[in-house]
Amino acid sequence: ALLWADGRYYIQAEKELAGSAFELMKQGAPGVPDVLGWLMQNLPEGSVLGADGRLLPEAMAGKMEDALAKKGIGLRFDLDLLGPIWEDRPPLPSGKIFRHDLAYTGRQASVKIADVRSKMKEDQADYALYVGLDDIGWLYNFRGSDVPNNAVALAFALITQKEAFLFIDPVKLGSEDRDFFSGQGITVLDYDSIGQHLAALAPGRLAADRNRVSRALTASLPGDVSLVQVKDYPFLMKAVLNETELLCQIRAGIRDSLAVTRYLYFVKEEAAPRGLTEIEAAARLRELRRESVDFIIESFPTISAYGSNAAMMHYQATDQDHSRLAPRGLYLVDCGAQSPDGTTDITRTVSLGPLTPEEIADYTMTLKSHIALASLPFLSGTSGTSLDAVARSVMWRYGLDYKCGTGHGFGYLSGVHEGPQRLTHNPRFGDYGFRENNVITIEPGVYRQGRHGIRLENDYVAQKINKSVTAEGYDIAFHTEEGSLNENQDIFLRFQTMTFVPFDRAAIDPALLSRDELLWLDDYHQAVRKALSPLLEGPELDFVLGETEPFLEQ
Repeated sequence: ALLWADGRYYIQAEKELAGSAFELMKQGAPGVPDVLGWLMQNLPEGSVLGADGRLLPEAMAGKMEDALAKKGIGLRFDLDLLGPIWEDRPPLPSGKIFRHDLAYTGRQASVKIADVRSKMKEDQADYALYVGLDDIGWLYNFRGSDVPNNAVALAFALITQKEAFLFIDPVKLGSEDRDFFSGQGITVLDYDSIGQHLAALAPGRLAADRNRVSRALTASLPGDVSLVQVKDYPFLMKAVLNETELLCQIRAGIRDSLAVTRYLYFVKEEAAPRGLTEIEAAARLRELRRESVDFIIESFPTISAYGSNAAMMHYQATDQDHSRLAPRGLYLVDCGAQSPDGTTDITRTVSLGPLTPEEIADYTMTLKSHIALASLPFLSGTSGTSLDAVARSVMWRYGLDYKCGTGHGFGYLSGVHEGPQRLTHNPRFGDYGFRENNVITIEPGVYRQGRHGIRLENDYVAQKINKSVTAEGYDIAFHTEEGSLNENQDIFLRFQTMTFVPFDRAAIDPALLSRDELLWLDDYHQAVRKALSPLLEGPELDFVLGETEPFLEQ
């Protein structure tokens, strides 16, 4: 019994699997085979591998077939191996959907569908099939509540040159929803009828991403319907925000920055001195977010981690396993919110009292790494792998690294992790070239098992170097001048922040920062003041003013 987990989960998996029947396979570690490699090494010739074809992407299924056939190993993809033994299995979720208004989307669903059809014509495709719940919600301008913390609904979408179909459980829709879809040229069909509908398609070409669509769905296609491998059009389209989406996302970022900053004040001044648990402290963050009428739900379960717990990247405090805060050491909070005007993901690590020299050095190295990329002008089209190396190289100079990417794209009232843009050292996932209006997190870190974990994360949007985007009522434009950009300035991009939360002054060793890094930090903190000061008063305002005092003489 084996469980594969990547570097983000090594520590947590070892802890949670201890004493169980499962052995941890450290995915990506030297000498550890991947799943297919292990199967090739251990399954005897003539054996049969069983899997649920509804859960395996077509590309993975095909790769497994080709590899295992060389050893005479058969595959069965028509099996539900867990269903028969899963007692009291809950039904599929049936939450109601809600429409995402034009004031937030900036474009009607019918217009987006027309764009998809134009791309289908370019690829000579008769049909386009979508299984990504985030893509479907964005394309058809609706959201749901079927997946915790993700505003999506279980559905499939199929588009032809004349029709658009939404396959969804009818219980999720009201009469107004049906009228809305009908008005946008969308026909609603039952969720479970997707296979039957695919099987009845006339001869033609179907555009789909084999890395996402399942083997069960492709097996439903008639023999005279060929599969055209393309990246899903909505997947690529929604990665570039339109002007309405961008302005909304910036407003959402400022609003959530306010809640997180107020929370950091609470953690330092109340939670740590009172010895609250990680769970009790995080409850206050939800209360602060709820003060806004726009708050829907957290975009992922808040990571509230004190001391050595923060060394586990995706640590979750539970009633049975948690720590109490104390007025010393480091505390990490990684959190985000969903609202009609966007999705956020913010991480801060803060000092709760005296720090060790190692903690201060590690915090400052993490900040240096963050600044290295956040302050960088770069050519439009630069890959995520190249940009990842800019941040990571700061750590490498000090013999440090982190077992995760430097950043990820995020949805628009959708999933907090959405591609295609990513900052990763793995070229397989970091080949997307950044362009204007891509959003991304920047979140390097230092994780020392048994001691502490540090992560500093902001949300950013890629903008032309000579352009700044502002939201009504906020003066948020800032960047450190990089010298003359001459006549080629239009080909350069930079990352503009959408997060306005101060970095922890007590954890920074300014002697480890260059003058340019200190200039960036002072510029950023000045922007934090401009964004948050009008929204705060009393001790919370004093806290922000103190944290954002310039390091360099003005």
